[in-house]
Parts: sequence; C-alpha cells; structure tokens
Amino acid sequence: MSRVEKFGSSRGRRQHEQAAVQPGNATDTNAEALPPRRKVHPSSVQKVTKWYYNLLFLLFVCLVAGLFWYGLRFTE
Repeated sequence: MSRVEKFGSSRGRRQHEQAAVQPGNATDTNAEALPPRRKVHPSSVQKVTKWYYNLLFLLFVCLVAGLFWYGLRFTE
C-alpha cells in the first residue's frame, strides 16, 4: 500500500489549494495583505559585512606598520 493510499493526498497540496486566490476575492486579499518580511524584520548582514571588511583593513594597516617598525628598529 502506498503512502498516498494510506494517508490520502499530501498536506502541502491541500494547503496550496486552500490558499489559491479566487478571481472574485482578489481585491479583498490585497487590502489585508501583510508587508514583506524583509521590511518588517530588516537584515543586519550589510552592517556585519561592513564591520568585517573594516576590521580586515585595520589589521592589514597594523601589520604593515608593525613590519616597518620592526624593520627600522632591528636593521640599525
């Protein structure tokens, strides 16, 4: 016996059919539509990326300055 025969059609398929917008109710659903999740909960990935690259740049500058200092101090 297959799963479909045992349990019936899939749940996702039923939910998809229930959520389908009927042509007569299109104006009602647009009035009650929620804003996209991206606007409600903005991501902080861009801020973290900016901090990461700034930190890498600062570490590189410190490395170059430290190597210059080391070279000048111990070559005399």
